[in-house]
Amino acid sequence: MDKYIFIDESGNPQFYAKRKRPLWTEPNFVPIICLGMVTTDDRIRLRKEIVDFQNQILNDILLNSIYSVSKPDWFLHACKDHSDINLKTVEFLRKLDGFQFHAVIGRKIPEIFIRKHNGNATEFYFDLIHKLLALYPPTEDTHYNLFLSQRNNNTAQRFAQAFEKVLATKSKDYNISYNCTVVRSRDFPELSVVDYLLWALQRYILQGEKRYFAAMQHHYKQILDIYEDNGQGRLYTTENQFELEKASPFVIEETKK
Repeated sequence: MDKYIFIDESGNPQFYAKRKRPLWTEPNFVPIICLGMVTTDDRIRLRKEIVDFQNQILNDILLNSIYSVSKPDWFLHACKDHSDINLKTVEFLRKLDGFQFHAVIGRKIPEIFIRKHNGNATEFYFDLIHKLLALYPPTEDTHYNLFLSQRNNNTAQRFAQAFEKVLATKSKDYNISYNCTVVRSRDFPELSVVDYLLWALQRYILQGEKRYFAAMQHHYKQILDIYEDNGQGRLYTTENQFELEKASPFVIEETKK
């Protein structure tokens, strides 16, 4: 059996600027990075539905004159899309099925970053990837096709190592094979689903705007707030859904008044 996994991020893992200047002391520091994962057994159908939706936008005279949409090689990308496209895409995604979505919220806590990740943003990032992948335990007699959205420090080798750490918890008799590939988001429409679901989650956390998240909340199978509860982590599920009121404040300790 083949399974497909698509991973993207919202935010970045950086704690330092040039010359090791701490970013967390600055007022515009974003205190979280969110990573998300879409899993599906039917990639052909999922991809077709997303491509068909994008083509509907491109053929709609009401929408195709929007500047971002009219540019060559436009693709769905929440933070760059016009608000009209945001709304239409959320309406589309709330009805879309055939996939599961898992996410991790990585609180950017300087003490943990320095102590646990040696002050290394790449190490921090791939630890989050590993924890995200662990939310979707591998099954026997399965070939996994994993795709990670391309970023500056993303490498297929580090990606594969993160997945191998998950496989290490399973018996060698499971007969599991895999391919890990780093890809461009514009070439993989499936990553647009991850992008929009992460955008809605992060918008809710950072801006308190819940409507997009609430409209798609049934898609969030698991959300792991990794460093909540004194670093122990807290898992939200469809039965115990994530709500901002349940979580401790998403702020850096040094910036609290």
